[in-house]
Amino acid sequence: MKKITTIVSLLLIANLWASQPRKVLIIGIDGVRTDALQQANTPNLDALIASGFYTYESWHQGITVSGPSWSTIMTGVDYNKHGVTSNSYSGSNYNTYPYFTKRAKDCLPDLYQVQIVQWAPMSDNVYNDAWDQKIKVCDGCGANSVSAAQTQLQNPNLDVLFVYFDECDLTGHSTGFSPLNPAYINAIQTVDGHVGSIINSLQSRPNFVAEDWIILITTDHGGIGTGHGGNTNTERKIWWIGSGNNPVSNQFTNVVDPGSLAIGNFNPALAEGNPSQDDIAVTALDHLFRGTQCDPFNPAWNLDGQSWLDSLHVENPLGISENIMKDATIKIYPNPTSDFLTVWFENPLNTEVYPTIYDQLGNQVLDIKFISVNQNKMNIDISKLAKGSYYLNMNIDNETVTRTFVVE
Repeated sequence: MKKITTIVSLLLIANLWASQPRKVLIIGIDGVRTDALQQANTPNLDALIASGFYTYESWHQGITVSGPSWSTIMTGVDYNKHGVTSNSYSGSNYNTYPYFTKRAKDCLPDLYQVQIVQWAPMSDNVYNDAWDQKIKVCDGCGANSVSAAQTQLQNPNLDVLFVYFDECDLTGHSTGFSPLNPAYINAIQTVDGHVGSIINSLQSRPNFVAEDWIILITTDHGGIGTGHGGNTNTERKIWWIGSGNNPVSNQFTNVVDPGSLAIGNFNPALAEGNPSQDDIAVTALDHLFRGTQCDPFNPAWNLDGQSWLDSLHVENPLGISENIMKDATIKIYPNPTSDFLTVWFENPLNTEVYPTIYDQLGNQVLDIKFISVNQNKMNIDISKLAKGSYYLNMNIDNETVTRTFVVE
């Protein structure tokens, strides 16, 4: 297992966090393509992005179906170890590679951990997971999942909560996984509302200010047409978000595709330092175990993931774009892009925003007037631009910030 090290003293971080109860919220959103997420209007996820660390450029390293993917996310190892290769969960090896909640419970037996899912196999076909409660609601019943989560968040003793939503995947299978599909985009926006309701309930806990929560949100795979399970970029390119109490806003960019175990071209050297699905479990363990005698990097566990926890507390962790670090008020994605450019920006005075785009010769090719009223995100149609590099100038409150992006 790999660990990302930083310039921050681990002892300093451990002492800081030992003074607060460490808790984990993981939200799983099934079947959300990274480009569709960026296209959708998702203010709640955007707020977590703005206050945390994130990537739109993580690459699926295994089989792009739910059973293997969620097993990797929750165990911290790839499918060649946990054994799950299909949604039947046959061949699972959870006794050797259990959910991170089992490893957490073995070290900290007083932890109270709850799972809420809409897809029954995630509950019925998984063992050695040490959940204190495994709650199932009906497929597509996101409101029921929110209600169940809100009930659990009222419990002051709750330590770990996993909430899973399947509406986006169901919509993709029925109408298409595409950022151009209004039904699919609407499903993503609906789940974003569910996320907002859960975060509001979390922050309403009576002792929230004295608790140290880390929030991790991810998807299991993308999709193509009305299916998934293959190795196209739209199935394999995924995203995840992390947010904590004292984060620095960071974006992980320029992530190299390490290949896939599923087709035999996986390159471990390229995977080193990349954000990936198996990092979720290891980051959660690292958070829970800080200030204790427990070791989240126990070599006997043979985990594949790494912890990105320190990236919440450092000025420039490995993999952070220098361009972003110089001015965190503007973020653009995807980059490279081909049809649209999403821009996130801080604008506390809600002034008019003037984006302009120039080519490499300094010729202005697009000029957009954007009236910002309690908004901080816009999508710019660049589908008519020729392939090449461009400059985005954003004038906000009489200040101009420039970003470079590529049309491919």
